[in-house]
Amino acid sequence: MKKLKILLVWVGIVAYIVFALGFVSGEYKKQVYTTIRVKIIDSLENRFVTAEDVTEILLDNGEKLLGYPQHTVNTHELEKLLAEDSFIKSARLYKTVDGALNADIVQRKPILRIINRTGQSYYLDREGMILPLSPNFTSRVPVANGYISEPFNVGSKRSIFEADVPETKRNEVIYDLYALASFIESSNLWRAQITQVYVNNKYEFELIPRVGAHIILLGDASNVEMKFRKLEALYRYGLNNNGWNNYEIINLKYENQVVCTKR
Repeated sequence: MKKLKILLVWVGIVAYIVFALGFVSGEYKKQVYTTIRVKIIDSLENRFVTAEDVTEILLDNGEKLLGYPQHTVNTHELEKLLAEDSFIKSARLYKTVDGALNADIVQRKPILRIINRTGQSYYLDREGMILPLSPNFTSRVPVANGYISEPFNVGSKRSIFEADVPETKRNEVIYDLYALASFIESSNLWRAQITQVYVNNKYEFELIPRVGAHIILLGDASNVEMKFRKLEALYRYGLNNNGWNNYEIINLKYENQVVCTKR
């Protein structure tokens, strides 16, 4: 008799669980998306993408979204769709109990703007991705121009490392520019000070500073960290005492020395 009671209790528990699961499943299938809520994680730093842009992409994708059951929406595919945008690095979609489809967006971070010899202009980001210019926002990053001949299919969602470019001295410039820009971007001092990089006909880099009426002749991209260390020492112990506008050229090309040309 005791065993029968225990068995009946377990049968009741199982029946309740089955009923509860069926009820929850039915209620889940009734849940619909009522709104889209977009958060641009780094909107204070870059404004290439707006919440309106993201919402438009989601609503124009050809799939039913607002007002339709949540279980019919493939959020993984929508994340991949958003990531196809040139300026979106990553997108995370998730739902909340208020019926919202939430989208957390991380934008790509440009570190250099290129203007090549044909007038083509584009950004390079931290990963070397080639980004088109935006009609809505201009990133405050150094501009590189001069003898830069690499043409790219801007907006093709590719990096400079994937592009099919012959390995000639001329075409190595873009990779050196990326390395130089990466170093500048990593330093608060040089990110604030260096505004332009000019590639001369010897494929050497001439830097234009924000403060001071001089040109910094860097040479090639070798030993960049050491060259900037010498420049920082000159700034701290030389120009602060002798004046920032007394020199026309600061030459960092030579090892263990800095050659300054007076005006």
